[in-house]
Amino acid sequence: MVLGEGEETFVQLLHALSTHTPISSIKGIAFIDNGTFCSTGLSVRSRAIDEIALPAWDLFPLENYIDRHQINGMNIGRSMPLLATRGCPYQCTFCSSPQMWTTRYIPRDPILVADEIQYYMGRYNVTNFDFQDLTAVVKRSWVIKFCNELIHRDLSITWQMPSGTRSEVMDEEVLDLLYRSGCRALAFAPESGSLKILGEVKKRVDLEHIEQAVSLAVQRRLKVSCFFVIGFPSETLFTLKQTGRFIRKMAKIGAHDISVSKFIPYPGSKLFLDLQRSGRIELNDKFFISPIDFYNRDAESYSEHISARQLYWTMIIMYSSFYLTSFIFYPLRTLRTIYHAIFFQVEEARFAKWLVDRLYVRRKWKLRSSNSSL
Repeated sequence: MVLGEGEETFVQLLHALSTHTPISSIKGIAFIDNGTFCSTGLSVRSRAIDEIALPAWDLFPLENYIDRHQINGMNIGRSMPLLATRGCPYQCTFCSSPQMWTTRYIPRDPILVADEIQYYMGRYNVTNFDFQDLTAVVKRSWVIKFCNELIHRDLSITWQMPSGTRSEVMDEEVLDLLYRSGCRALAFAPESGSLKILGEVKKRVDLEHIEQAVSLAVQRRLKVSCFFVIGFPSETLFTLKQTGRFIRKMAKIGAHDISVSKFIPYPGSKLFLDLQRSGRIELNDKFFISPIDFYNRDAESYSEHISARQLYWTMIIMYSSFYLTSFIFYPLRTLRTIYHAIFFQVEEARFAKWLVDRLYVRRKWKLRSSNSSL
């Protein structure tokens, strides 16, 4: 297994295997040796990320992914994933990034990112780009330079940040540039509405600034989502109520979507290690299935005060209260989004993607599968 940043490490591993030389001297791998687990630690992070070759997308059946809308963001055109940065400078205890990537944050040259976009446009006929960075925007100067480069090239593309980004640099100037450059959707990750929980999980975020950023982004016609996680080990009914209030506030100021997930201790994260040491985690099939099963009402709760059933119904209530509040304050917007999703397969928000997927995409591929089996 290759650990952390793997391009150079993987090449070294293949070379060692092909020449039948010992792999124990290779930094950045883990392996089993005569029944014993061995790790050589993380390899040194590369600063020269602009020198790394572009992904060999020609070796993948890209059309199958595009046709099935296998993207993280909204489907607003033929889409490709993209990375403009590597790493994250923050140390959230529920995230495995500090142990996997360290906290070194390295952005690519924004001109080279624009070059990559332009190349994919010509090579794969794509018109939309989904930035999958851990933290896409940290430096204000970088995002301004990148947006201006896209505006200067006049590529007529759209792009989005569906995996979440920081709100600190999101002021009027930056958000205006984002929209002018083709950005149509972005997500923020407050994670919780409780300052107590945020402090305990080391989520360095200013909730008031997120409110301002959401409001300013909506005014500039950007589609905004907010991510929340409930059920942290110290979660209580009171902290859940605080998060519920913040979620309703997001709906009132115009956020288009939310995502509410149960806390899952990711292997390698600080909270995972803490829970493992306390005997709360058993590495069995149930644990490894849990990341895709957190919408199950009986999925594990790692909170000392909240049961699995309570978390499940809290999640349902949070979703319901958000969309009800959103409909009350923005009824025409909500109805238009649903109408466009049902009748034209147009995704104007993340929940519209959910509708389109269930009404059209799954039905289409089930029909194709049944026809191909005849």
